[in-house]
Amino acid sequence: MRLFLTALFIITQTALSAQSESTVIGKVLDAENNATLPGASVFMQETKKGVATNSDGQFVLNTKPGKQELKATFVGYRECSKDVNLAPGDTLFIDIKLERITLKRVEITANRSDLTNSTKMGVNKLDMETVEVLPAFLGEVDLLKTIQLLPGIQSAGEGSSGFFVRGGGPDQNLILLDDAVVYNASHLLGFFSVFNSDIIEDVEIYKGGMPAQYGERLSSVIDISQREGSKEEFKGKGGVGLISSRLTLEGPIKKNESSFIISGRRTYIDVLTKPFLDENSEFGGSEYYFYDLNAKLDWELNDGGKLFLSGYLGNDAFDFASPQSEFSTRVGWGNKILTGGYQKAYDRALFKVTGSFTNYGFNFLGRQSDFELEVNSSITDYRLKPEFYFYLGNHRIKAGAAYTFHDISPNNSRAEQGETIFNLGDQQQFYSHEGGLFLSDEFNITTNLKVEAGIRYSGFIHTGPFKRYIVDQNGTKQDTIQYKRGANIANYQGFEPRILTRYRLNERESIKAAFTQNYQYIHLANLSPLALPTDVWLPTTEIVQPQRGRQYSIGYYRTFKEGMFETSIETYYKDMENLVEYKENTQPSDGVDNNEDNLLTFGRGVSYGVELFLKKTSGKTTGWIGYTLSRTEREFSELNNGLSYPAPFDRRHDLSVVATHRLSDKWTLSSTFIYATGRPITLPQSGYFIENSLVYNFEERNSFRMKDYHRLDISATYSVNPIKEIKDPTTGEIISREKRIQTKWVFSIYNVYNRLNPYFYYFENEGQVSNNTFNVQAKQVSLFPILPSVTWNFSF
Repeated sequence: MRLFLTALFIITQTALSAQSESTVIGKVLDAENNATLPGASVFMQETKKGVATNSDGQFVLNTKPGKQELKATFVGYRECSKDVNLAPGDTLFIDIKLERITLKRVEITANRSDLTNSTKMGVNKLDMETVEVLPAFLGEVDLLKTIQLLPGIQSAGEGSSGFFVRGGGPDQNLILLDDAVVYNASHLLGFFSVFNSDIIEDVEIYKGGMPAQYGERLSSVIDISQREGSKEEFKGKGGVGLISSRLTLEGPIKKNESSFIISGRRTYIDVLTKPFLDENSEFGGSEYYFYDLNAKLDWELNDGGKLFLSGYLGNDAFDFASPQSEFSTRVGWGNKILTGGYQKAYDRALFKVTGSFTNYGFNFLGRQSDFELEVNSSITDYRLKPEFYFYLGNHRIKAGAAYTFHDISPNNSRAEQGETIFNLGDQQQFYSHEGGLFLSDEFNITTNLKVEAGIRYSGFIHTGPFKRYIVDQNGTKQDTIQYKRGANIANYQGFEPRILTRYRLNERESIKAAFTQNYQYIHLANLSPLALPTDVWLPTTEIVQPQRGRQYSIGYYRTFKEGMFETSIETYYKDMENLVEYKENTQPSDGVDNNEDNLLTFGRGVSYGVELFLKKTSGKTTGWIGYTLSRTEREFSELNNGLSYPAPFDRRHDLSVVATHRLSDKWTLSSTFIYATGRPITLPQSGYFIENSLVYNFEERNSFRMKDYHRLDISATYSVNPIKEIKDPTTGEIISREKRIQTKWVFSIYNVYNRLNPYFYYFENEGQVSNNTFNVQAKQVSLFPILPSVTWNFSF
């Protein structure tokens, strides 16, 4: 009884305290184009109490009543102050517009860093202005390649936009575009990402200390926001590069109330190469291209709410038809995404709901004379996520739910010759429901000790209709079970606790620690260590158990020179269970007339390491140095004789150095340097002949490492003077005006010192066995030598 009365007293006092406070709810915007500014600082000058804006540029600030000065700051913008007078219990709705600082007049100065004040750890944020000035592969600005320059995030290979986070696989990264899941984020077999930089607002990366509102994956969240169009005036921007061009248009639908933005990008490799290909040559009938189309509409509603609708459509297409034979093939893969959302700020609260449709599909069609083979796979999601954020005294509480319906069709085939149709089994189709509830509370225990504690409850149901093939240990089919529509085939659920703490040593230093547990119910099965469009997504079933991951991390953070420099050191340990791999010697054809999950084996993994990060945030020279020392291992009872082995993406050392220097108003120089320990691979140890055919004996799995990877890229951006001088015909006075069309030239060199980094190795036989001249040589294949590029960018 005493405990109950004590709890009641605390709750009552908290509620009374909340009622006596006042609340300011609003957004921080760019004064020029009304774009939201996530991560801006909003605080009361007298009390220094403040918050940072969320990913939509919104904030809710509780404060004492009375006359106060409200301030908002953001890197690269002028500080804005507003006088407010609040009565007890009042709620003030306000939009704060910040003006950009012109570099001709003053250098950018840093805001007080949130690095040491928040509970966030293992979190990085990138704005597109930073991304766009860095050296780019063939001039194509790539968000995901920039992410790979951060500590703890490793590239999937030479030129690839695929990545691995803290020892996790490629399927363990949740990539969100306006809260819709992106299942394949790359073009051209991974060399370019699907994200057009012209329409991206910013990106937030969570690689440790994942908050409770995120789930569904073990390793990371890449939360990407598309920007809103200008509500003030019609604008445009674009660029022309060596392999693609892009154009973005935006403007008001109804001034100051609604806007649109649409952006397109397409390669013209097919157009450029066609004149140089002889129609009668082996590749005369070949062409390849990819395209992206992004669009977003948003409305400010009369009730104070906001509505948005965004979409993405992207596709890769490869056609090959040899004039010298009757063989032809067509391969295509791409994403379709549609998202809608509504949000509204209330007294001390914010409500937000989003719904999305996502589809990723792969199709292969091959023809030889009258024989035709088609292979396709797809995954389709319908997703709904309501969220509710509110303040209660010292507590910032987040609550919500998420639901996804999955429709997965992996590796379905058909074959026919003339009028003959071959029986390749029934089409595989997996239907499943995934859901989650989350609740978190961020609060101060003392002035220096802050905690964010959260819990997420997730569940998953695999339902019919579904045909289960029963196989023995050798993979031979023994029987089948036919489940009816709606049948509960398998279901799983579990709690996912999250706790993040921060202890502030002083204004410039803090120590943080975090523990997270995640479940993952959707899995990626691949036969290659590289992420390819042919990889197969599979749900959890009665055979495939949900993956479970636990991550422990602790770090030290410090700022120098009033936030100009940010430093951190983080160490982490992650263990993972129920990981999936194909069994030894599995071939793609094994899935015909079979369930794909019958081909899988299951194991565990562990990853641990230390990440160092030094960042300069302001001044003429900015950039960062990131270093990771880590180890990642896998252990499967049916692979490598049950012994643990290095994961394909295990890199002991990973170093990135990024620098940008504003040389003048016209010239900006940038460079990136990358070094990484060679990727582990499996090579043969010896061989023997059977009927004059060489058969290899292989070493333990991933026991050999490729040569170390390193590369230097540089770029120079020339901004044409945006001001023109004209003579007033009436007065004869020379006046300055801004040019209607502003342009920039970007010159880049990829792989400056022409390092031949290995992409893969193969073996070539020479000589004859009969005369003892037989020899086997390992040879290296490298993809990209030194590659210069130039891109012309424009805006109006």
